[in-house]
Amino acid sequence: MPRNKRTYDVFLSYSSDLGRQAKVLAQKFAESGLAVFNIAEVAMGEKVGEEIWKALAESWAMVVLVGPGTTPPSVAVEIGAASAWHKPIYVLTESKTRYQAPLHISRCEVFEISDADRVVELVAGARNPLSDDVRSVLVRDYSKLGVPTDVLLRDPALIEQLRNSIKAQVGVNLSGERIMQELLRLRKRGKLPRLQRKGNT
Repeated sequence: MPRNKRTYDVFLSYSSDLGRQAKVLAQKFAESGLAVFNIAEVAMGEKVGEEIWKALAESWAMVVLVGPGTTPPSVAVEIGAASAWHKPIYVLTESKTRYQAPLHISRCEVFEISDADRVVELVAGARNPLSDDVRSVLVRDYSKLGVPTDVLLRDPALIEQLRNSIKAQVGVNLSGERIMQELLRLRKRGKLPRLQRKGNT
């Protein structure tokens, strides 16, 4: 099977009973030129868990649809991961007075679904590409480290090393989350050198 080259801007998280609202929201993002990861569109037979992790890691923002009931464990786990990576999380609900917020998003700003266009604007406005100079430094420093992305993205010390190096060379202070996103996107587009794990031949 050919490798999936699609990259995502928005990770859409929701419980199965909000599928109809999620489809409408995903269309709004698509109309603004943003690629949305929607679990409902993942083909049967794919490694769903792996696809979810990759999409969440590379996305610019997470959008959560919250209903009046209890948040499913799968959604709570996704929210926890996004929080750990310091991603912006936008919460949408049918009524601000009738929803049960998971712990991880209790401090996030909440929007009603009728304000979805505003959330689309916020996400689109934050999606500014890196300059060619910054991207070149990132690729060069990644090559010097000699650590494959799957290993690098789980090592905060190495991410911090990249951050400091980029700042010293071009004066740009990237977040670790932004570096992670860019490396995943560059890898999918074939713009990163292929590195082997240490110990491989």
